[in-house]
Amino acid sequence: MDDFFSFLLLCHISIGTIAIVLFWFPTFSKKGSVRHKKFGVWYTYLMHGVVLSAFIMAVLAIFVPELVKPDKFVNTMDPEKVRSSISGFAILLLYLSLLTFVSLRYGQLVLKAKKSRDILRSPFHLTITLCLMIGGLLILLKGLLDDHILMLIFGPLGIFISLTNLYFTYKPVAGAKDWLVEHLGAYITSGIGAYTAFISFGGRQLFDTSGVLQLFMWTAPGVIGTIFILLLSRKYSN
Repeated sequence: MDDFFSFLLLCHISIGTIAIVLFWFPTFSKKGSVRHKKFGVWYTYLMHGVVLSAFIMAVLAIFVPELVKPDKFVNTMDPEKVRSSISGFAILLLYLSLLTFVSLRYGQLVLKAKKSRDILRSPFHLTITLCLMIGGLLILLKGLLDDHILMLIFGPLGIFISLTNLYFTYKPVAGAKDWLVEHLGAYITSGIGAYTAFISFGGRQLFDTSGVLQLFMWTAPGVIGTIFILLLSRKYSN
């Protein structure tokens, strides 16, 4: 089982690395161009692979941590503490996979919602959006209780995503270019999640960071991505 988990992790990291590099190609391509659409489709496929692998790994780690991480239980005096640590990380990973999936799906659906937003009101999409909101609240609460910086970052981000998505879905009148703002914002948000996850989970294995520098690296994608969203919203809302 640990070999299978290691294989999934390798696939997850490999696909994710390609995705975060590819993210910039549609971002800086002319909106609506063949290049923008082509790279956008590739990025979407890759990110769905990231989400699927993260989901499988998270479920395995939650229910059978001893099988996927047997080395962690070797010579430990407190297996329950180890199990709790692995499961806690896996729950956050599961939540992040939902956050990314909702952002990707929303970004795709708003392209079809130019004339009618009914497609955004499907039971499945509303369900996963509400799950993201509830999950964000729970992750935020746990982050406050445990003083966990990643949960304090991703919890509010999930709440924000779900609320803004629902606002566009149900607001009485949508502007002519609102769908474009929502589309770009959703994909930038997926990029925020991907880059923050890479830096916080993978980057710390590659770079020796701590203290203020580590906090900066964790929060930088969210800050930069939010600025991009605000600038694009201003540009295309006029």
